[in-house]
Amino acid sequence: MAVKNSTITKLLEKYREISLLNHISSTLNWDLNVNLPSKAAQSRSEQLAYLATLITEKWHDKEFRAIVEKAQQENDLTHEERAIVRNISYATKYYYSVPKEIIIKKEKVTSEAFPIWNQAREENDFEKFRPHLTEIFEIERQIAGYLKYKTNPYDALLDMYEPELTAAECQKLFDGIKKELVPLIKKITKSKNYTENVPFVNSTQHYLQDDQKKIIEYLVHKMGFDFTSGRIDTSPHPFTTSLATNDVRLTTHYNLKDFRESVSATMHEAGHGLYEQRIDPKYAQTPLEGGVSLGIHESLSRFWENMVGKNPNFIESITPLFQTMYSQQLGNIKSETLINAFNNVKPNLIRIYSDEVSYSLHIILRFEMENELMNGKLEVKDAPAAWREKAKKYLGIVPETDKEGILQDVHWTYGAIGYFPSYAMGNIYGAQFLNAMQKDVDVDAALAKGNLIPIRDWLDTHIHTHGSLYFPKELLM
Repeated sequence: MAVKNSTITKLLEKYREISLLNHISSTLNWDLNVNLPSKAAQSRSEQLAYLATLITEKWHDKEFRAIVEKAQQENDLTHEERAIVRNISYATKYYYSVPKEIIIKKEKVTSEAFPIWNQAREENDFEKFRPHLTEIFEIERQIAGYLKYKTNPYDALLDMYEPELTAAECQKLFDGIKKELVPLIKKITKSKNYTENVPFVNSTQHYLQDDQKKIIEYLVHKMGFDFTSGRIDTSPHPFTTSLATNDVRLTTHYNLKDFRESVSATMHEAGHGLYEQRIDPKYAQTPLEGGVSLGIHESLSRFWENMVGKNPNFIESITPLFQTMYSQQLGNIKSETLINAFNNVKPNLIRIYSDEVSYSLHIILRFEMENELMNGKLEVKDAPAAWREKAKKYLGIVPETDKEGILQDVHWTYGAIGYFPSYAMGNIYGAQFLNAMQKDVDVDAALAKGNLIPIRDWLDTHIHTHGSLYFPKELLM
């Protein structure tokens, strides 16, 4: 990336080393989720902790800190140069406030926690994971204390994922959403035409993983995802990570009884992947690389999953694909049946497979629990019961197992406390993007033809290409 200011040039030279180490760490984390043998957890945690040490030392390097301080005093900067300094300054809040030993400890604890969470989830044994989750929340409270906050320690963590977001703002927004959605779900499920049944999802139907894989690869290709710069694998919980601009990894999960799950999950993750792949290449290995916030990232993944993937015009356009791939099960299926199935409103215990109406209630449940756990109003040992109580209150259903409840998500295992609200913020951002897009693109007409490129191109121009150049509020203007 070409810059005019000599101080910024030196800053970018130093930052490149941090970027490379971060991507190496991402590679190890990807392998941890996708390939790691169960007995290798200890060695991987040591490797990741060592990398965390190196990264932290790079941030604390005296020469680097001096350059950062000098850059913060520069006045005659271009817009890109100001954004670089802003992003560096934002990152230093964490690295210059939280003691190095705490950062390293978090990396070690969370990498050790992942295989335990995975095993506890499969065995439906929360007690196996409880000591690790307790330690993770203790570390996050320490981090919040070092980051400082005005009234709520949770605010310090929210700000790490969505700049300037506070618990009070979330609470006000989410209270309004709850007021509308909880009665709406009851109204829908009690209506005379309501049915929970999906005709092609039952105990007698079976959808081979290889066939599902072909479908999702076709759909992700239509979205414009570049398979020469990325790939799709499987993991216990679908996720996306960028190892470089030209190396973006997606993962998904397959349900052999219901192909809709892999379709929705993969389109969601490909939304993340497209964002990373389509950022201006000149921002690679600079503080402008990567998505600007988790809310913006989730707005794009939720946009592709729901506003494209569940759009009736799009489903009608790809109905022949399902008829062909599953000729025995769906050979004569009508597009209306698939449209209704993908848009079926049925409160689901599993967040990533929930419908659009109830999805944000899953996020509100997690937000409230994180807020209570961070403020000592809820103890980890009581969290499974609290989860069940909130699920009954908001969704009208109660998980029979912790695998369907508190153990279903991987985020707390990573120590990503404060991440969940970004999903709901993403839903809101995505609706705004669609509204703006429709002024330039006939979205329904494009989807009716199965043509996703005009949509991707609009996102390229207005969002993708900018990377972290603009903070969310600037990007939304």
